[in-house]
Amino acid sequence: MFVSLGQLSGLPPHDVCVVGSGPVGIAVALACEEAGLSVLLLEAGQEQPDAFAAGLGAGHKVDEQRHAPTDIAMCRALGGTSRWWGGRCVPFDDIDFADRPSVPDAVWPIPHAEIESYYARAAAYFGIGPARFTAPSAVGSLGDVEFQRLERWTPQINMGVLHRRRLETSRRITVVLGAAVTAVHLDANERRVESLTVGGALGSLRITPPLTVLACGGLETARLLLVSQRSHPRAFGGIGGPLGRTYMGHISGKIAEIVLADPTSVADHDFFQDEGAYVRRRLNLPGETQMREGVLNTAFWIDNPPFHQHEHGNGVLSLVWCALAFAPVGRRLASEGVRVAHVGGQPRHWGRHVRNVLRSPFGTLSGILKILRARFLTKPRQPGFIVRNRAGRYSLHYHGEHAPHSASRVVLSDRCDALGMPYLDVDLRFAHGDAESVVRSHELLDAALQRGGVGQLIYRQADREAHLAAVLDQAADGFHQAGTTRMAATPSDGVVDAQCRVHGVENLFVAGSSVLPSSGQANPTFVAVALGLRLADHLAGLKCAGADVAAEPNSSLLHEGARA
Repeated sequence: MFVSLGQLSGLPPHDVCVVGSGPVGIAVALACEEAGLSVLLLEAGQEQPDAFAAGLGAGHKVDEQRHAPTDIAMCRALGGTSRWWGGRCVPFDDIDFADRPSVPDAVWPIPHAEIESYYARAAAYFGIGPARFTAPSAVGSLGDVEFQRLERWTPQINMGVLHRRRLETSRRITVVLGAAVTAVHLDANERRVESLTVGGALGSLRITPPLTVLACGGLETARLLLVSQRSHPRAFGGIGGPLGRTYMGHISGKIAEIVLADPTSVADHDFFQDEGAYVRRRLNLPGETQMREGVLNTAFWIDNPPFHQHEHGNGVLSLVWCALAFAPVGRRLASEGVRVAHVGGQPRHWGRHVRNVLRSPFGTLSGILKILRARFLTKPRQPGFIVRNRAGRYSLHYHGEHAPHSASRVVLSDRCDALGMPYLDVDLRFAHGDAESVVRSHELLDAALQRGGVGQLIYRQADREAHLAAVLDQAADGFHQAGTTRMAATPSDGVVDAQCRVHGVENLFVAGSSVLPSSGQANPTFVAVALGLRLADHLAGLKCAGADVAAEPNSSLLHEGARA
């Protein structure tokens, strides 16, 4: 059932209040429903993005050289940022949970098996077929490199669209649109959430949910708790504690090209279908190699040259670039974050791209038609493409772990949004060690490729110092918002415990990538949903154990300063 903020005061009591209807929030709500719990799902935005909701996060201060602008990194609407992501689903690895001397702060209080057992349910939620993330490859393994790891892609990226009918017809889930939680109020002992302030364009009110799950994203969840900490300075590890610290993403980019000894072997690295979903291989360093070399977890995949670099001389890539660079068309083809990354900065060499197209107009047209058919006219849609060449030479994309650093953090600013909530000042930092790990991982990959006679890497820079500089120059994220409410065994080390419950607060939980103590090589959404499903089972267990799940009815709503 869908209702507006104005209808909230007339609702019956619910067992659980989930704040945020992004991919994790929806997953928690649906899993709670399956377990027999009633759920109040609050979404700050509307069914489609709107200007008022977008403005609530538009004032965060970021360094755009390191962090994506928040207007393209976050989305307040049903489905959240799943409206804009690519749909890539990747699990974490056993090595991410190991005791690694090279990453002493990346400590999980639970084993991988605790999350891995939920991968099948997460795969079903995303509609990606089985939770199968390996497939035999022609190469197999070369010791220091594995070729059989898979990423799976969801055919429908928007979880609000994929699960809307179930949300609408559910008897246990009530979705409230235009309902932004602006404060979490604790009791005098700071042991329980006493109430939440919920605001919208027309006013605000308080609700008293028995159990609250914050699933607002890495920045917004931290922001909400930081606001509450102003009134409760001992809560969440105390002022200056772990809340808002160790902000992570991934370190990603391209510093080399891969030349395949057998150019036809690129087919092994292209997209293919597996039981109704597209998959693609990633190249990974095995856990034992990472431990031996002291490197962070990094994945690689074969890719096209950057579209904006006209020197590639390829008409298909240039025509794709032209379409993306013309904003009215490009925004229909890709999310703004993806579009901006492919278009590149100024100057834009339109003439040279047009010349690439005109060099082989018929070949370009044929290639574009194949891409359009695969991307837009078939189901499931193909999530990407590789333009093959006879030389077997391709860009090599790396996607590496971003080590947790205490100085990488978010804090409240002195500027406020339309609902009176302070914006954030965001300081996302990458260290020399992050870049060193990326470069060393390239060296290990190159050596293994050459030993196995599979291929070799050709770097774009002259020497190792230039490689390091190039990695740091490209280091930026803001889409994979991890670590700001990290999971830890003690409140001095993290914000939530092993059950995703906020340390010291009995009825407050966090779901999402913000609880991750480490970022791994994997894109975080799939793992965050798996953790959310685990949390839902825990909440159901609390009810079965006789916890006071629905003690406070929503009929006790207290209106505060309603605005006309």
